[in-house]
Amino acid sequence: MRSFTAQLAERVLAGQAPIVIGLDPRLDALPKGLLPGATPALRIVEFYRRALPVLARHAPCVKPNIAFFECFGGDGYRAYEQTCALAHQHGLLVVGDVKRGDIGSTAAAYAEGHFALADALTLHPYLGADSVAPFLAACRPEHGGRGVFVLVRTSNPGARDFQDLEVDGEPLCDHVARAVTAWGAELPRAEGYSPVGAVVGATWPHELARLRSLLPHSWLLLPGVGAQGAKVEDLAAAFDARGLGALVNQSRGVMQCFEPDATDWLECIDAAAATFATECRAVAHRQPHQGSK
Repeated sequence: MRSFTAQLAERVLAGQAPIVIGLDPRLDALPKGLLPGATPALRIVEFYRRALPVLARHAPCVKPNIAFFECFGGDGYRAYEQTCALAHQHGLLVVGDVKRGDIGSTAAAYAEGHFALADALTLHPYLGADSVAPFLAACRPEHGGRGVFVLVRTSNPGARDFQDLEVDGEPLCDHVARAVTAWGAELPRAEGYSPVGAVVGATWPHELARLRSLLPHSWLLLPGVGAQGAKVEDLAAAFDARGLGALVNQSRGVMQCFEPDATDWLECIDAAAATFATECRAVAHRQPHQGSK
């Protein structure tokens, strides 16, 4: 089995846009005519059953956010499992947005459970290296070649509360970035990139070049475009000369681009995804960073 990073690089080099579509199901944003009267979980699965083949035309991967499924209890978690399976059926890579991070056997259990569904996971590093280690083990080729995206600089305004704190003269997020680079140093690279990526909010474009320099071999997951106000055109510094190295995320701008009573909602998603892909593909080749290989 080829690693997550190898498959991702292969798809982008073949012409797919460097994007990931967030799957954050909200009942009030689902098409009203979609299984009216059915349970929330059934409506969510049916929405993605129809939408995922459309997304597969434009994106190499999707990012289901587990919170929007878990809020519906056991049925919601099963809907998350089904959504991941449907995405794989349509050839999409799956980034499980689970933001896990714990120690010892707990971390190992999280890694086992969530990597059974997803090709890559989002992690938080607050508990330190031993909380990340079980997930890194799954990134080794002999254990599945999975990927991770560690929270480094998040897109929300509250990121400043801790991530801006100075430690030895540098923001705390810079120290986390250096740790991410160190964690990936002993793992195999694909096209110059390790399986240990970083979440860097697109809402901080003035910090992007600095963080990119601290993360020369990491894929950057860039959330915040669209509803949070970030702009695609500000993200060129994240990419190398081949258009590799970053995935721009958008959720609501693609998956909630229609009115709930619209009947042409699949066509709307198709058009929104195509526009987003075109914008990101253009920016990816505009201003490369150096040193990915």
